[in-house]
Amino acid sequence: MSGLVVGLGEAMLRLSAPGHERLGQARELQVEVGGAELNALIAARAWGARARWVTCQADNPLGRRVAAHARANGVEPLVTWDADARTALYFVEHGAAPRPTQVLYDRSGSGMARLGADGFDWDAALDGAAAALTSGITCGIGPEAAAAARTLLAAARVRGVRTFFDVNHRARQWTWEQAAPVLRAALGDVDVLLAGGHDLARLLGDDGDPVALARAAIARYGHDAVVLRENAHEGEQVAVTVTAVTADEAHAGRPYTARVVDGFGGGDAALGALVARLLAGDELSAAADHAARACALQHTFRGDAWVGRPEDLSLDGARRILR
Repeated sequence: MSGLVVGLGEAMLRLSAPGHERLGQARELQVEVGGAELNALIAARAWGARARWVTCQADNPLGRRVAAHARANGVEPLVTWDADARTALYFVEHGAAPRPTQVLYDRSGSGMARLGADGFDWDAALDGAAAALTSGITCGIGPEAAAAARTLLAAARVRGVRTFFDVNHRARQWTWEQAAPVLRAALGDVDVLLAGGHDLARLLGDDGDPVALARAAIARYGHDAVVLRENAHEGEQVAVTVTAVTADEAHAGRPYTARVVDGFGGGDAALGALVARLLAGDELSAAADHAARACALQHTFRGDAWVGRPEDLSLDGARRILR
């Protein structure tokens, strides 16, 4: 295995209405675990890295189920337990065209919402780490979680640990007007930024070609690279394209196409694969190709977390992933 990836974030219990039922009509809910950074770490593990998840969870059976999910997927959970916290939830109502999939969050009072930058032992968390990651999802939980995310990135930088950040904006979580200043405050300690062109336009307060915006972000915040991921949906199909941008070059990868079984966790899988392959010594363009493949493949699995087999990692990139 390659180096150790440390991720900071919250995981939630995902409660989904079966099939395409409405939440208001469902007589039962399917229970899974989902969380952006934990999903990314599970994918990184599949792509050859070791993984450690830093989090604060409710000290109750639901919080311990979340931690058990991390362990079951080969990720070491480093948990601060809070007896007064709630386990964060989110509810999913799967759509069918033209009805979109709907998400309802119920995460106030969670462990990460109550814990700030001083809530973790960063020396222990980053011991042996080669990479650290977090995302805008964590920053959107609240001021305490955002402070913890900034501290992780800064502490990793001081220790020479490569830092990764996925913008991962969710409109149901917070508006861009709320998000932009918080996210900008974290970007100065980010080595590799993952974003869409629309994310960069919001963060930079400018419009333009995504590659040009990526280079503007590199110039402003000092990133080593910006990795652009774009998903194009047509019917039940998604085509994923990843472009890796540095100050001098842009590597546009081939699109990967998949049939969408479940639309959650694709971006997280891309982040995990990217980090793992960079730690394994891949060039940026090759690692970005793995990221696109991971994102497309994740759309073919039920649930948020990577459940692929080892042979799935080496599917021929010149063909469609699912026919």
